[in-house]
Order: sequence, then C-alpha cells, then structure tokens
Amino acid sequence: MLRRIWNLVLKEFIQLLRDWLMTAFILTLPVLQLILLAQATGSRISDVRVAVLDLDRSSASRQLVNALDVRRELDVCCFPATLADTHRLLDQGEATLVVVIPAGLDADLSNATRTPRIQLVADASNTVPASIALSAARETIAEFSKETRFFPSLQQNLVSPVDLRANVHFNPTFNVKFFTVPAQVGFIIYQVTLTVASIGLARERELGTLEQLMVMPLRRLELVIGKAIPALLIGAINFLLTLAVTVLVFQVPMQGSLLLLFGLTLLFIVAEIGYGIFISSVARTQQQAILFVFVLAMVDMTFSGYLVRVKNLPGPLQAISQIVPFHHYLTIIRGVMLKGAGLDALWPHAAAMLLMGLFVTTIAVRNLSRTLD
Repeated sequence: MLRRIWNLVLKEFIQLLRDWLMTAFILTLPVLQLILLAQATGSRISDVRVAVLDLDRSSASRQLVNALDVRRELDVCCFPATLADTHRLLDQGEATLVVVIPAGLDADLSNATRTPRIQLVADASNTVPASIALSAARETIAEFSKETRFFPSLQQNLVSPVDLRANVHFNPTFNVKFFTVPAQVGFIIYQVTLTVASIGLARERELGTLEQLMVMPLRRLELVIGKAIPALLIGAINFLLTLAVTVLVFQVPMQGSLLLLFGLTLLFIVAEIGYGIFISSVARTQQQAILFVFVLAMVDMTFSGYLVRVKNLPGPLQAISQIVPFHHYLTIIRGVMLKGAGLDALWPHAAAMLLMGLFVTTIAVRNLSRTLD
C-alpha cells in the first residue's frame, strides 16, 4: 500500500515539475504576494490632507495650526479663504479633513468663562483615513486647549483626581502589521493548499489520464492520500517560507511555540485538502476547479474574520463562521504569534478544524468513489 501511494506521489511531483510555470507560481508568488499585501495593509496611515479655515488669525490660532501640522497622521496643506472653498476642497477630494477656527478664539481661550468652539468637517467617503484624521485632530485640540485654556497660576493648582495608568499587552506600539501580516500568511496557505488540492483530479480528467488511474491497482482511499500528500508538502513549504518573511522581514514577534504553530498549520492544511479534493471530484476541468476555489474563498473570507470581525456579523452568520476552518486558523496563528497562547487555550479551535476536516474529507472520498465508479 505504501509503495503504491509513494509511486502516485512521485508521479504527482514529476508532473508538477514538468509544468515549470505552475511550480514557479506555487513557490515564489505566495512570498511576493505576502510582501506586497503586507506593505499595502500593514503600514500606518499618515499625512492625511487637512485644510484649515482660520477666521481668527491670531497667535493662538497659528499655534493650533502648527500643533496639527506636527502630528504624524495629519498634513496641513490648504488654507481656504472662505467656507465655500472648504466645501470645494472636500468635494474634489483635495482634503479629507477641514478645521474651521472661528473668530475670537484667542479671546475665548483667555477668558475662563467662555467656551472656545472649533469645527471639524471630515470627508467620510473613505472611513479609515477620515476616522484617523478626526481622532488625531481631536487629541491635538484637546491637548492644545489644556495647555492654553487656564492661566499659569491656575494650572499649577490643577491636580487630577485619578491616577490613570494603562498597560498594553501583546502589541504595545499598536503596530497594525502585527495584526494584518499573520492573517495574510493564513490566507496564502489557504489559497495555495486549496488550489493545488482542487486541480489534482481535475487535471487528470482534463488530460484524459484519469482512466489510467482507475485501472491501476489503487484503492479509492489510496488515490486520495496520494493526491493529498503533494498538497500537504507544498502547503507546509509555503508556510515556512512566508513565516520566515513575516518574522525576519516584517519583524512580527513569535511569542509562542513554533512547533505548536507548525503542527496546527498542518492540521489546517489537511482540513483544506478535504475541501480541495471535494472540488476536484466535482470539477470537470482545471478552470472549473479554480472558479470553485474563487467562490469558496470569497465565502470563507466573509465568515473568517479576515475582512470583517466575526462579532460584527449577525447572530446566524456568527454561528456559520464556527464551521469555517479558516476562521479558527486565523485565531490560532494570531494567538500563537502575538499572545504566546498554548494548546490549552487553542484546543477548541483545533478540534473544530479536525472535525470539519474529517467531515468534509469523508464526503469527498464517498463522492469521488461514486464519481469514478
């Protein structure tokens, strides 16, 4: 039995090496994809364009403009003369945030009985930079007001009634790459494994060699194992390559056990191979198989938390997400890498992947046997 499976695995690798374009795609493009996606999604948003309508033109208003401009997130680039000009800048996309400083700001800051008012107008057609710009502007204005609102003699007597001390665990610098890059690694492993597993039998059927496999002394289970092993090895190699890039290039910490993460990754790969074999038994051509993979990937990305937090989904969709292995693997890879989580915390996710893998693989083997017979 082992020799028959080994011969089938060897035949798969020989066929893969003959297709040099596919081999290059499998070994190099995932790493390139990780680098490009990590650079695009892992960098902090900075230099959001800000327009300032200064109707006060005082020393205090100039200090406020300077305070806004030195923020890393903000770039004060425009000084419109009228309120109509600010609307034009927002409409044309030349500014994401408009700060309107009213006349009399300096006098209001010098008078403890008056409340200074500053208006912020944001272009929220792109919510991410708009929210970051609003948050940065609010913090800057609050700090500026605290420093200039009271006379120095009064400031010395101000004592905060609360001694607030914050501790940030797992990502003290709030580096967004620590959250996004491990998810990119998980998606790449998911994508490569599912693609390789799904085109195995579809390629045989398309090339007309499936009949030769059927007359060989191979049991259906041996055929499935022989087709699954190459996908397992390719997925594992891609994981090691992308993990090395993640840790060495993007400096994402590896707080937990590498052996544990590798073992749970193999479990995830096996579960996805089951989905791939099921697709391969249904698809008649490689093009059909790739199309099925694309559709399944869109569904899994929706329920996995890769695009939208699972907790933001409606209740029934959250229940569906529990049977998606990709959702559990994202929790595992982030938990091991960022939190140093062990198997005692991650075993429910590992058990869910194991159960779904066994369930889907059983269906795939039965469907394959019925199709070939």
